[in-house]
Amino acid sequence: MKTFRRSIAESLKSDLDKKVILLVGPRQVGKTTLSKSLFNDYEYLNYDDEKHRSQILKQQWDRSKPLVIFDEIHKMPSWKRWIKGIFDTSDNKQKILVTGSARLDTIKKMGDSLAGRHFTYHLMPIDFKELKFNKINSFQNIIDFSGFPEPFFEATERFKLNWQKSHNDLIIRQDLLSFDSIRDINSIELLVTMLKSRVSSPFSYNSLAIDL
Repeated sequence: MKTFRRSIAESLKSDLDKKVILLVGPRQVGKTTLSKSLFNDYEYLNYDDEKHRSQILKQQWDRSKPLVIFDEIHKMPSWKRWIKGIFDTSDNKQKILVTGSARLDTIKKMGDSLAGRHFTYHLMPIDFKELKFNKINSFQNIIDFSGFPEPFFEATERFKLNWQKSHNDLIIRQDLLSFDSIRDINSIELLVTMLKSRVSSPFSYNSLAIDL
């Protein structure tokens, strides 16, 4: 697969000189891939990784790298205050990029901890504008396989169906459960299936609730 340039990459890279960058967007849209493509040399730390988590908590990573990427750092208690401390006290002003969950309250509940210190970028699936930006004529691929990078570039019906199932499971069984105390997963899965058949149709919450 040829290198695919995301349209926000240059702006994002430029703003890293001035601010902490929060890169948000749907799961598997390419946030980590984009982050790692900005510089040839970087430090990548994922809070879900036990070894990386220890480095984060002890603040033991290579400060000589031009960029440090914190993935899933929002799972750490008081992460915004922690990032603020790193940004304010860093002698060499190592660039900081934070990415991870697309939970809306990650941004809505920013509070004052990072006020004036961050810019937020949203990375969405590949669209027609980005295809033109990369001089690629694959409009039909978006229609047939979506703009998510994996199924878009794989471009087979079998892979798309397997990817969709895995993607839906991640959203329902991980992301959705982090919003509230949900116990009836089967009903949620049924709800998703029902919603698919109602796209572009008149919508009634009451009717949907009765059917469910």
